[in-house]
Amino acid sequence: MSKTSRDRLKEIGTVLASYGFGHIYNTRIRSKDDEQDAQRLRQAFEELGPSFIKIGQIISTRRDLLPDNYIEELSKLRDNAPHFPYSEIRKIFREEFDQTLEDIFEYVEEKPLASASVAQVHKAKLHTGESVILKVQRPEIEENLLRDIKLFSKILSMAPNTVKDMLVDADSAFDEILATTKIELDFRNEAKYLVRFRGLNKEIKAVTAPKPFLKYTSKRVLVEEYIDGIKGLDPVKLITEGYDKKDIAEKLMYSFLSQVFNDGYFHGDPHQGNLIIKGKQIVFLDFGITGELSSDVRESLIRLIKALVLEDIEGMMNILLQMAIVKTKVNRFALSEDLADFYHIYASRSFKNIDLSAFFSDVLYITNKYKMIMPNDFLLLAKSMTILEGVITELHPDINVLKIASAYIKENDDVSFFETISKDKVMIGLYQFAQHSASLPTKITKSLDTINNGRLKVHLDLVDGDKKWTGLNKMVNRIVFAVIIAALILASAVILAVAEGTSVSILAIIIFLGAGIMGLWLLISIIRSGTL
Repeated sequence: MSKTSRDRLKEIGTVLASYGFGHIYNTRIRSKDDEQDAQRLRQAFEELGPSFIKIGQIISTRRDLLPDNYIEELSKLRDNAPHFPYSEIRKIFREEFDQTLEDIFEYVEEKPLASASVAQVHKAKLHTGESVILKVQRPEIEENLLRDIKLFSKILSMAPNTVKDMLVDADSAFDEILATTKIELDFRNEAKYLVRFRGLNKEIKAVTAPKPFLKYTSKRVLVEEYIDGIKGLDPVKLITEGYDKKDIAEKLMYSFLSQVFNDGYFHGDPHQGNLIIKGKQIVFLDFGITGELSSDVRESLIRLIKALVLEDIEGMMNILLQMAIVKTKVNRFALSEDLADFYHIYASRSFKNIDLSAFFSDVLYITNKYKMIMPNDFLLLAKSMTILEGVITELHPDINVLKIASAYIKENDDVSFFETISKDKVMIGLYQFAQHSASLPTKITKSLDTINNGRLKVHLDLVDGDKKWTGLNKMVNRIVFAVIIAALILASAVILAVAEGTSVSILAIIIFLGAGIMGLWLLISIIRSGTL
């Protein structure tokens, strides 16, 4: 029986408190041990059960939501959960189709192949002879998962600033998580994604996905083709069966780049457990998480990379501001400086040599810094690219992921990172150039006339103007001080040279010593300021 929201909220609070988060929450003092806090959060999610394991996995795809160390720790959550009784499989299937398992299947293995946070999978065989898997949603998971997402969001909304400072926009993020979770909890969507992926890759011999049986698919049940191959990219089995690990790694990377740049539709969680090798094909499994880049996001992504190659810092800034949801005022000067630093990291590389995984991570680091919320699919793409790079590197440690990506981009005619120049564009450009050129002499004449008549005004915007003005004052004061010291030394020398009496000579020596002391003091102050 499902707990009430009040009881569950109390349970969540108790578990979080037991892992040290109650102290942070109640005292408003943030812990200094971020690494340990991240680990404790993962452990708390594990103790809170299947729904929180799923929530943690979802959050781990949102690099805009928490710092990197928390994201990395939540990524370790394993989608294993205690299996539920076989009698529930029978019950749910009958509720969905008004038929028994025996009506459709020759047999269904009672022992599950896997039991995850959302669903349980059993191997089965249809009366028509096809070997399939029967995926059935965990009882009450929809109610429990959606309830827990709302409760966790509520806890965060009441959290002190010490917790909120770690987050970019928790309310919007959890609204989006809630919406995408509702989609994932309807297995008809996953069947639709399988059909789409198979269609987009039907001409590619090296890549495929299981065939879904739509007749036996509903909101809580999915029946799809059973793939019996090398699971988890097992290196020993791959070598034993004569596969070339490097070849598989290259094809996997090529496939993903094609999904992103050609199809605009990609597998959102390409870890080893979701990959099988069978008959010289890479089979992608589990389409519960998929990403779809809108034409606008895909175009913005291409423009962003192009602006990077062309050293167009202003263009990069404008593209990011257009892509992101910006709820607080962004310091454009500081953002521009950070983007300039970002550019210099890639300055020595042509587009063909840009590491896309590192590129996405660097972009997200900058946008997070300025509380800019990037599109969800962009975030998922960054996460997926990082996962895939790890899979490929583990499969073949000597593989050059960068080289594979470069070769794909160089060879693929469908990916155009520079706009085609048509005759019309050339004519429009020439017309605009001629129009501006025609008005240039008049503008120059007016400008010269303004200068000649003393009406020229110069407007300067200084970043951190007060600080810089104070620094300028200090510099000018030191110069004046140094000039006075030099004048005193010169005056004492002159007095000493023309002096006829002892008292006058002593005065000159006193002035000289005083000037020396002042000079020494000035030198010490400059050294202490660290600006020597």
